[in-house]
Amino acid sequence: MTTQEYASRARGRFLSFDEIGAQPEGDGPLLLLHFAFLTQDKLATLGQDQYVAANAEITSRMLDWIECEKPDAIFVASSGAAARDKPIEQDPYGAMKRLDEAAFAQAAESIGARLRIARVYNVAGRHITTPELYALGDLVGSALRGEPLRIKASGDVVRSYVGADDLIAVVLAELLAPGRPQQLTFDTAGETVEISELAEAVCSALGREDLPIERNRDAEAPPSVYVGDGNSMAELFELHGITPTPLAEQIRQTAESIQ
Repeated sequence: MTTQEYASRARGRFLSFDEIGAQPEGDGPLLLLHFAFLTQDKLATLGQDQYVAANAEITSRMLDWIECEKPDAIFVASSGAAARDKPIEQDPYGAMKRLDEAAFAQAAESIGARLRIARVYNVAGRHITTPELYALGDLVGSALRGEPLRIKASGDVVRSYVGADDLIAVVLAELLAPGRPQQLTFDTAGETVEISELAEAVCSALGREDLPIERNRDAEAPPSVYVGDGNSMAELFELHGITPTPLAEQIRQTAESIQ
């Protein structure tokens, strides 16, 4: 099996997008795992026009590579934001992820490649980037520094976490297992928690039950729920005999990247 992996910048063993080239040497099927995309936080620094153009360039280059190299199977990391179904003027990130899903589906069909698209909601584990921008990474960082875990949101915040390693295990199984559909889009999902529960889980997993959790609750504040369809993920785990990583271990693995 030969795998080509691209991210927007080099991440551990992943190639930088700038290093894209011809397919690597090796026997067996050629798999493309595509993670390259500028995330929502880049909107503020780039502005909408430049942000849209940069992501469109990434998509264009990857589609050209697929047409030239004709991988046997493709994985595309999409986002739960694609389900928001808003126009690009209101939601550039979500709209471009949705356009990506359609573009890669067409490209895979044109060369007869198997395709898996994961609408990624919340993941945990090693190699987390910009942890301070995400609830789990921020809470873990505070615990590691011995600081109070401060939750700014006054209303309910509900998230569902899956281990990054578990997701890739499912993806590889889906790309390689015989008899599976040519194309499938699924949501990531795992153990669902409210953010106060998540903070308690972080303290417990990292042995910092001594740290206070600070939060001002407001029963009238609107909730924030960002959770994928857990049924589809659970079915894939069961089908491929993969045991999901417990939340406590996901937290410890996340902490490894931040320390």
